[in-house]
Amino acid sequence: CLLGYFSTICSVLFVISYVSFFEIGLGPVPWLIVAEMFEPRYVTTAMSVSSQVNWASNFVVGMAFPYLQSSLGALSFAPFIVVLASTIVFVAIYLPETRGLSPEDLREEVSRNLSAILALPNDSGGTDHSSSVGNPIDVEWRRAMDDLRRQEEEDMMRGTFNYGFQPIEKVEEAPITPFVPDWQSRVSSK
Repeated sequence: CLLGYFSTICSVLFVISYVSFFEIGLGPVPWLIVAEMFEPRYVTTAMSVSSQVNWASNFVVGMAFPYLQSSLGALSFAPFIVVLASTIVFVAIYLPETRGLSPEDLREEVSRNLSAILALPNDSGGTDHSSSVGNPIDVEWRRAMDDLRRQEEEDMMRGTFNYGFQPIEKVEEAPITPFVPDWQSRVSSK
């Protein structure tokens, strides 16, 4: 008799605690941290993608929850507790403290942490590649272009740079006959 009420009360308390902790934890993250992590020219795109991911995740949770509840009963919130706990551990270990940092400093710190985790190339060459932080293709492309520019400048200084022009060879020209329009030949022949 008491087991049915206990299950219902636990479910209501777990829903309230989940929503409360979600709203002070992961809930506002897509709306706050995205604007700080990207350059101003990319913020609108990043906010769009993060809100789409947020709503897609909400959809998945809404669609999966009935199956979780039917199989786990009162413990159907256990997977969400595990996700939130692992997120807290991730935030505590990998996300830097942002107090007193400019958005550029924050971006560099996050890209350094992510490059260590994801094995991205270190963008610490002599040239500034700050607009391509975190994108290994852009970093590699910019490095290749910088190397090509440096090689071309060295060749120009040595005088060995190939400007792409081919020398003009002297070709024996046939005598040019003047063009006479048809009406002139008819008039002069009369």
